[in-house]
Amino acid sequence: MIHICYALTDIQGTYSKFLGTSLWSIFMHHMEKDLHIHLLHDETLTEQERRRFQQVVVSFQQKISFYNMKRLATSDLVFLYQALPQVGLSRYTYGAFYRLFAAKFLPEEVTRFIYLDADTVVNMDIAFLWKVSLDGHTMAAVSDSDNTGHQAENPLVLVGWVDGRDYFSSGVLLVDRQKFLAVGNILQDGVCKLKEIPGFAFYDQDILNLFYSKDYLHLDIAYNAYVPILQMRGVQQLTSAIYHYEAGSLGIREDDVYDRLFYTVFAQTPWCDADFLYRFFAQLEAQHKHDLHLARQVFAMGSRRQRIFCANEASKAAIKELFDFDGDDKYLAIQGNQDWTGRLLQYERVSPKGNRLYILFLQRYEDVSQALTAAGWQEGLDFVDGWSLLPTECGGHLFLRPELIRNL
Repeated sequence: MIHICYALTDIQGTYSKFLGTSLWSIFMHHMEKDLHIHLLHDETLTEQERRRFQQVVVSFQQKISFYNMKRLATSDLVFLYQALPQVGLSRYTYGAFYRLFAAKFLPEEVTRFIYLDADTVVNMDIAFLWKVSLDGHTMAAVSDSDNTGHQAENPLVLVGWVDGRDYFSSGVLLVDRQKFLAVGNILQDGVCKLKEIPGFAFYDQDILNLFYSKDYLHLDIAYNAYVPILQMRGVQQLTSAIYHYEAGSLGIREDDVYDRLFYTVFAQTPWCDADFLYRFFAQLEAQHKHDLHLARQVFAMGSRRQRIFCANEASKAAIKELFDFDGDDKYLAIQGNQDWTGRLLQYERVSPKGNRLYILFLQRYEDVSQALTAAGWQEGLDFVDGWSLLPTECGGHLFLRPELIRNL
């Protein structure tokens, strides 16, 4: 029996479709009737979504079990609510921690399991991953450096706790259950340790790296092929791989093979129904109106304000050319580990008084936007999302915003 574990919290009722698509992709490529899906969830899993998951699994003659973490991991979650109250206020949710509980709550007969993030599409037979020998390691994973081509710049790496070449993604894992449990209570110990230094965005992944980065088998990148990196490099050929769509890489581009792969699978699932299509087209129309309004706003404001472009150093030349950079414009270079909310607020305080428009090219724009709004800034007046102003061929998402699909 092949044991596959997912973690799910679906506060807005919009995320189950991704997990359902991932499940369907597994079943498409694995014909044996030997899969057992273990779904770690909470009270946000509705009865309708539970039935849909069951429908998918039964239609392929496989097996699924549900584990309510609010009931099974009560004490651990109470600890998290108290230790990390900020998690409940962000797009990053407590559900991300459920993967840390899998080894504790799966049935006793499970000696190893595969963990997959919900935003994966499995374009291979999952048995290839299952048959990988751990050779005495606690787990197997893909290192970030293998995907990106450079060492990770995570806070764990910067303080010397983890080697930048070994920091791994927790989106796809093959786990030896007993070795994992032998380390002890990694949740509470890990949170307390990480709180000693600032700057963590993904506590669950960082906890896993804190305890296991020196004891994991490095998998080939095909087992966690990071779609944003592939898109950035212009790789548009599918191979036998597990594709990971995190960071808003899913759009509605007809010529993008990764978008096409996702929708080819999604269209076969119970989540792609008439209601979804009605919501999709309604949101397209609303997004079109929003983008036109934003374009008018920026045109009106840009003629009266100094423009402050915030992006990485590598994009500087392209942005200067695209936006007709002149002597009054400023460019703030981004580094991935910086506190951009703090930096923008500080820049505004120490700069000479004037009317400024901040144009942000940030991967975590929504989080920075929320923080700036909480500080009294107004989106569309003091700052705008720069990606929405770029043409598609330069990475823009005018009419192609990733949240358009995510929020349906």
